[in-house]
Amino acid sequence: WLSGDVSREKNVCSPPLRQNDNADGKSATFDYDTSTSIPYDMEKEDDSCDYFVESSESSTSQYNEGRMVLTNPLRFDEEGSNSWFPPDHTLFSVRSTTYFENRIKAPSADAPPFECRGVEVWLSDNPLRNIARHPAILGGKLGEEDTFLVNFLLPFGNLCSYFKVPSPMVCQPNVAKVWNKFLNGDQETRDARLKMLPIVRNGPWIVQKAVGSGTSPALLGKVMPLQYYFHDPKGDKKGVWEVDVVISGSAIANSILNVVKPFAKSLTIAFAFILEAKEQDELPETVLCAFAIRNLDLELCQQLPSQ
Repeated sequence: WLSGDVSREKNVCSPPLRQNDNADGKSATFDYDTSTSIPYDMEKEDDSCDYFVESSESSTSQYNEGRMVLTNPLRFDEEGSNSWFPPDHTLFSVRSTTYFENRIKAPSADAPPFECRGVEVWLSDNPLRNIARHPAILGGKLGEEDTFLVNFLLPFGNLCSYFKVPSPMVCQPNVAKVWNKFLNGDQETRDARLKMLPIVRNGPWIVQKAVGSGTSPALLGKVMPLQYYFHDPKGDKKGVWEVDVVISGSAIANSILNVVKPFAKSLTIAFAFILEAKEQDELPETVLCAFAIRNLDLELCQQLPSQ
């Protein structure tokens, strides 16, 4: 849902000025003090900037080479800008228990079993594949939980979402079954299972038209290349199951991104990931995991650090 080059030239906001008094006491010079980070109060707008940043314990703004940037993971906030939050799972219609008989779908009945751990946007001229290798992601805490990672390779960087994988014992039997088949399947099997359903919650009509009505999920492996980097738990080491979604490999996806990207700062969009049910005992489908992003200013996102 994002594409295009991100300008790095715009002076979005200046760091605080520092006064340097001359020895004669009659004149002074000023330069920028980049050693401090200005705290921004919730919903308090800085008149010297063309944006505002809302404070949070989980994520704060900071200066990087003299410019304000957002921290990663993005701030968890159900109300503010430049944030992520878990969407209402009932927004997403999935295959019902009777789907193979009458093709009826119904809102996902249960909350997603895979809880979102965080969402990040990293800017890079070369989007990183198998980003789980990078020590900076998820604040260096990726290895603290078994994690399902969806890594979108965008034209200008990576959009990553991280989900805690629960024990199969706490999942509904049909969910545990399709997840096990997905993990243990080959490329073709996995490509035929993983679906994504985006829903525009707030945005202009042209974006809603480009993204779709939110009733028909896309089988990702049919519309763009997917790459899998699955590592099961071993000893004290947690499991990481990463799916890389190569946006540049789909002309359709890139066309949608070109429409959506200019409106990113005024857009709320939710994403759900679903494993397709192919047999009766795999119904009803359930949203496996989901996240939403609100009003993301790409110019404030961080560059991906070198490894």
